[in-house]
Amino acid sequence: MKKITPLLLFSVISTLTIAQSNKGNSIFDKYFVNKTMRVDYIHGGNAVSEDFKVFGIKNDGEWGGRVRVMNDPYNLGLYAFDIVDAASGKIIYTQGFCSVFGEWQTTAEAGKMNKNFEECARFPWPKNIFKLVMRKRDSTNTFQTIWTETINPSMYADANHAYPAVKVHYFLKSGNPKDKVDVVVLADGYTVADSADFSNDVQQLIDAFFSVEPFKSRKTDFNVAAVYSTSSVSGIRLQKPNYYPSNILGSSYYTFGTERYVLTEREWTVRDYASAVPYDFLVILLNSDKYGGGGIYNLYITASAKSVSSNYVMVHEMGHHIAGLADEYYTSDVAYQVTAPKYEPWEFNITALLNTNNLKWKKMVEQTTPIPTPWQKENYERTGRLRIADEVYAGKVGAFEGAGYLSKGLYRPEVDCIMFSHSLTFCKVCQEGLNRVLDMYVAR
Repeated sequence: MKKITPLLLFSVISTLTIAQSNKGNSIFDKYFVNKTMRVDYIHGGNAVSEDFKVFGIKNDGEWGGRVRVMNDPYNLGLYAFDIVDAASGKIIYTQGFCSVFGEWQTTAEAGKMNKNFEECARFPWPKNIFKLVMRKRDSTNTFQTIWTETINPSMYADANHAYPAVKVHYFLKSGNPKDKVDVVVLADGYTVADSADFSNDVQQLIDAFFSVEPFKSRKTDFNVAAVYSTSSVSGIRLQKPNYYPSNILGSSYYTFGTERYVLTEREWTVRDYASAVPYDFLVILLNSDKYGGGGIYNLYITASAKSVSSNYVMVHEMGHHIAGLADEYYTSDVAYQVTAPKYEPWEFNITALLNTNNLKWKKMVEQTTPIPTPWQKENYERTGRLRIADEVYAGKVGAFEGAGYLSKGLYRPEVDCIMFSHSLTFCKVCQEGLNRVLDMYVAR
């Protein structure tokens, strides 16, 4: 349930590049210490303008993120930030991401008013004075600098890491956080009396997550910890009419007017609780039986724990969160104002280019598979059902029209995928994208 933002053509980075980067962490040791700097800032604006203002800087605990691949090579996300060593001008860390503000900016409401959002930039703690450089895609899909802040780490050297007093339990511990993919699961809408229920829900969704490739084969690459962030009242806002419980993380249905979409605007509170452990990716588990959730690249996911589709929602949203995978469906309502892209989308798994030589996933396409690839599109749009038995190219990688909330002009790699339907299977292209990102976090 995430906005599609077009970008320049994805440039393929070979697995050799990542392997070479994994040979050592000399850049990390030279420029950083083993803790996390968190810059809290206000991101405000409207449909046509935006601005940034630092709110606070803090120690967010032990660094558990990338230490070998410091500059993300994949250019994913609507935004990105760079950490630039002030003395040398060298970029020593980069991270792409998407945000709640970035999604809100495409809604009708953003054309009528200004609004502020809490946001954070988290990165390893620099040893020396640095510049935080924020970039965003412009109308031609080129990253442009939109904000720069110079920060002296010595001014915050005495800041102690502090997080709310909470119970923490590791459901899976495979190794050092700097060598593994670290997932933290937070509770929203669970009271103290619901703690056992939360434990059961965490285990259920972990089981679902590791039942799906590529996560199934990579289970030993993960650490998974649960943080028991308790609310005073059970439940999530608007899971039923006129229901407004004081859930601790502030998650709510009807985000941007879409009933099933669940986000929170309390990012600083979410990060405070998550910092109880080192983490790379963040899950907010919702104590609700109402279908819903959401996922934003390098921010967090939310997932209802007790709906009949809970397993699907969590895995699907993790595709957004970890690797920025696009929604491939196009028949469901969304709050965004969606138009045909003028440029190639940045996501691994959708394309607007049908030139076989330029196709993102051309190495996976068999010579006998036509581009575009025919499928029972009219029947699907008429009945709302995908009959795999009727699809000649089921299981083949091609270019199937209909993706990214658009019936025409965007194409997905396979006829079916968890990013398209409620299938619990990522297509081959989505799996490759996920693996590329996960490889940056794991010591080999």
